[in-house]
Amino acid sequence: MKLSLSFSKCVCLLASFCSFSYLPAYGQSKQLEEIFVTANRMGEPLATVTSDVDVLDKNELNKLGNVNLTQALGQLSGVQSIGYGNHYVYMRGAESRMTSLYIEGIRIESQDGVRLGGGVPWEMLPLEMVDRMEVVKGPISTMYGSDAMGGVVQLFGKKAGSEDRPTLTQAFGTHGTRKTTGLLSGKRDAVDYSLVLSTKSSDGYDTRPDLTHTPSKEASNSHVAMLKLGYDFNPVHRLEAVSFKSKQFSQWAPTYTDNIDITKHNTVTANGLQWMAGWNDSQVSRFKINQSILGADSDAANAGNDLAWNYKTTTQNFSFDHEAVTSIGQFSGVFEFKKDQFKASANDYSGWLANTAVDASRNMYATGLGYKIHYRLHTINTSIRTDDYSGYASHNSYSLAYAYEIMPTWKISASQSTGFRVPTLEMLNGYYGNTNLVAESNVSKEIALQYASGHSTARMTIFQNDISHLLTSATAQTDCTAAMFCYYNLTGNVKIQGVGLSGKTQFEGFNLQSHLDLLNPVNQTTGKQLSLRSKKNFKFAVDKPIESTRIGLEYQFIGKRFDDASNTLELPKVGLFNVWTQTSINNEWQWINRIDNLMNKSYQQYGCTSGGVNACRYAMPGTTFFTAIQWQPK
Repeated sequence: MKLSLSFSKCVCLLASFCSFSYLPAYGQSKQLEEIFVTANRMGEPLATVTSDVDVLDKNELNKLGNVNLTQALGQLSGVQSIGYGNHYVYMRGAESRMTSLYIEGIRIESQDGVRLGGGVPWEMLPLEMVDRMEVVKGPISTMYGSDAMGGVVQLFGKKAGSEDRPTLTQAFGTHGTRKTTGLLSGKRDAVDYSLVLSTKSSDGYDTRPDLTHTPSKEASNSHVAMLKLGYDFNPVHRLEAVSFKSKQFSQWAPTYTDNIDITKHNTVTANGLQWMAGWNDSQVSRFKINQSILGADSDAANAGNDLAWNYKTTTQNFSFDHEAVTSIGQFSGVFEFKKDQFKASANDYSGWLANTAVDASRNMYATGLGYKIHYRLHTINTSIRTDDYSGYASHNSYSLAYAYEIMPTWKISASQSTGFRVPTLEMLNGYYGNTNLVAESNVSKEIALQYASGHSTARMTIFQNDISHLLTSATAQTDCTAAMFCYYNLTGNVKIQGVGLSGKTQFEGFNLQSHLDLLNPVNQTTGKQLSLRSKKNFKFAVDKPIESTRIGLEYQFIGKRFDDASNTLELPKVGLFNVWTQTSINNEWQWINRIDNLMNKSYQQYGCTSGGVNACRYAMPGTTFFTAIQWQPK
């Protein structure tokens, strides 16, 4: 499918977009201005953000039921995801490692080789502690440096209210799923706090029915804790501390033959401290110091067939941001220091494929400047940044965006921005590493038409993302210690073109929401479609309150994909229906129910062999049910 649409098709798309956005917005009321933090690091009114962004609050996350972070992101426009096994998030078709993730401003990343090129360990991050999720789509390396080639995801915990408020949730689901979450937040004089504790377990299901393995079901459990403390010295000076820890245990079916399940343990720890200072009405600063530690290990249950590993990534970060509002626009600056450390134990696979121990580190220093001005109906937003990595190289990024307010409810915008990603410490220093690797980089161009009025919003985005020096590995590559499966940069470019249509409104008591994504992700050298990404994705959701219960129906279509770079292993298209209910029993009790894959469709997300569709591995769970009861005393 080429993305070059005829004029008539473009007119049809635009007409449907406009007709949907003009649906009347009922129940409009004056609301407090919503602040979006992630687009510029400091925060700005959501209505003034020119980037393509999404926000999921706690109420929307609750409706999704027993989903993980990856599956939640897959509900958004412009995002495709794989939420089973090693998780992947493809934002606007970019590789999963090209999206950055932060928890309350603390960077979470992995330098290991669990997945090609490291990146965010999506499967290690639970949703239980998340109260708000912000997503920016498109390159944003001028704000966040390396990795932010496809976009940025930021997770926020519960914000404390003016009084003590406990919340307790007990949930049960298919495959013996059990989840208990407790939350306590409040404020005492100048001190506010928020504490979340959660535990979750599942008996699992047979993820590899093509094998005979022990046990026959892959069980899992996790434990999460998050504490937030804040102290207001005065209305414009505030100190905040965040501490987060997640521990996970999971069993994985053996990779190749009938055997014993593999046991994996994952740990994520994140601690941060930040001071926000308002010097006067036009000057504000933010100081941050934080650290994240990711640990991943697995056993070698089946000697000669499985590879045991023990990885540890430590990321330490300090940043200073300053923002000044003047009569000629808003100026911003950032200085950032980051230290990456990676340790891996030696291991051996079948006596011929080995990994030597790795103990490597590097420092990064970055400076950036930004400028934004609103003049009548015009908005200009530009930023630049330089990242300098010790012993490696420096990289410059830029972004330029322009928006014009056609009328109070309509806005058109255009932008061009760049991103980059330096190779991980494992890719440079590991057994399959290559010190000659260069950073992946991209240039993205987009135009967008946006409508917003009350509860109705709509957006059409057309973009092109050109990626250079894409990192990969191959058996034939021999210029590393292993003399096979070495990492290398592709010589040709990758071009990803896309059109995204999204909108939501209220009509006759119904909440309506939909998005359509058309994508053309192509390796320019081979002419093949990038693996695990479909060219067509569609979602429609509707819900309506009936007395004390809100009932929702969702439909999601995922187009044909391929499980390999040569496009020989096809993953067929699939359409899925989900239903949910949310009942207010009284002003303290709430009951949530959800059924996913209502029609019990059989489909695959990845893991096909040369035998074709019927030889796909890693079975999906089929129809699943989830119920949760929540108590929050008034």
